[in-house]
Amino acid sequence: MLSDRALKGVQACLASCDELINGRFIFAENIIAKILQNISESEEIYNLIAKCMQNFNFDREFNRAKVKLPTKDGYFVMPESKAIVLPLVFCIFVDIRDKKLNFHEFVKDYFTSENMNEFENFANTVVVPFKEAIAYCFDLSSKHYDGQNEVVELAQAKQPSTEDNDNHQSQENFDGTGLSVLMRESDIILNQMQDELKADKKIKESLKNDLQYYILCMQDCVKKLDINNLSAYIVGLTYMSSKAHSLRFLVADLKQKLANYYTA
Repeated sequence: MLSDRALKGVQACLASCDELINGRFIFAENIIAKILQNISESEEIYNLIAKCMQNFNFDREFNRAKVKLPTKDGYFVMPESKAIVLPLVFCIFVDIRDKKLNFHEFVKDYFTSENMNEFENFANTVVVPFKEAIAYCFDLSSKHYDGQNEVVELAQAKQPSTEDNDNHQSQENFDGTGLSVLMRESDIILNQMQDELKADKKIKESLKNDLQYYILCMQDCVKKLDINNLSAYIVGLTYMSSKAHSLRFLVADLKQKLANYYTA
């Protein structure tokens, strides 16, 4: 069951999704940035998406969803599984925010409809399933679902109770050298990232600020021996650092160390 704080965070994200669904194209990119901010501020949603991202291939799923016809307008087919909807839409939002995906062209190429305008079609096709998936995962939806395989997939991604978290943390405290070594090495890499960002004169200031925020959050996780949130933050850092070449190898190194820890 969600705490009051966690519930407010999830509800804030759902409200922003409604704002996008009921809004206008001209304001859409600002609202998308707001949704991503809501996600970063909600530990529960962020961890849920991070869990779904573990075996997710964005390029494959994105290209599979886009249907482009030679003589007709293209269209976009959302996957049925909520375990794919969540990371797919999250990545689309990130690419729109970071200008890697031209939002105007994307909507024009794949959401032309005789029954509604292009933005309304985008909202109904992409944003509504994303919002419903979040609401469903946190038991905040009154809509009936038919209980397909995604229920099993997403059940593993739901956040444990506070008691479970405490027990899990206690187990990790006795994990011994493995966790201690990982956190010490992670701290070194994160400090190197900070140094690289300070020295990087080509990176945009707004992107630098976002990256520094993520790195600071991850350093806080290291201090608390919080392996779960450290693993969640690396997902966002990976996407955000795609335009910061100075961080590429450091991010890859940290991801590999986390992967090695889980498979050891």
